[in-house]
Amino acid sequence: MRDVYIVEAVRTPVGRGRPDGRLAHLRPETLAGRALNALVERAGVEPGAVEDVVMGCVTQTGEQGANIGRLAVLSASWRSRSPP
Repeated sequence: MRDVYIVEAVRTPVGRGRPDGRLAHLRPETLAGRALNALVERAGVEPGAVEDVVMGCVTQTGEQGANIGRLAVLSASWRSRSPP
């Protein structure tokens, strides 16, 4: 069995999603990608060292209903790993 480490956890701002809200101009995966980049910066690790990203979205609407974890990794410009 391999050892597993959780080095950090981050979240995006919490608030009501409104079309005229302060974050309305950001796509969901862009905001999540920024959170991922903040996570590795705070943890002091290289994105290439991350093997898995587990992400959730409480109330998906529209584009958030897609695979937001995968899209966030792509938005963060992390290198993609091929499955074993």
